[in-house]
Amino acid sequence: MKNKLIFLFLISGFIFSEDTVDKLPSFKFKTLDKKKVKLEEFYKDGPIAVNVWNLSCEPCKKEMKYLNDYHKKYAEQGFEVVSINIDTPRSISKVKSYIKSAKFDFTILSDPRSEFFRKTGGKVMPYLVLINRDGTIFKRKVGFNPGEEKKLEKDILDLLVHNKIELPPVTKPKQKIENNAQ
Repeated sequence: MKNKLIFLFLISGFIFSEDTVDKLPSFKFKTLDKKKVKLEEFYKDGPIAVNVWNLSCEPCKKEMKYLNDYHKKYAEQGFEVVSINIDTPRSISKVKSYIKSAKFDFTILSDPRSEFFRKTGGKVMPYLVLINRDGTIFKRKVGFNPGEEKKLEKDILDLLVHNKIELPPVTKPKQKIENNAQ
């Protein structure tokens, strides 16, 4: 019995270890313009956030609005958002229309077979993977609810710090100084 407990303890340490490093396999995608790209092309210049979504996922669309803001805000630090749509090829015209109306600044890739989603452990959308510049997974995040945008930004900042990237200076709002001179 004692040996079984020790064995279970050791195995649970491996399963729940925070130190596990998942190196991404090579992934190839097509842009919405049918240009072939490799995911490595994006994280070689800095850490990235990869979000997986489809048109029927409303929380995905909400998260993408904030991701677009962070994509622009931290671009100078080498951070980039890459979005992977998993709708079928028959839906691609609707996807393009949505992307055009939403005016996202980040790259949108197509993965109709959901290979990235499946091979990186995705089960529920929205699914976000924060990736270090060496291609290892920093963090996975599932779901998005209103109010989680600050936590999402903190996770992105943690990713930048982990990759030894200098953060932009924090600007504090100017305080209004009133003159009470009489």
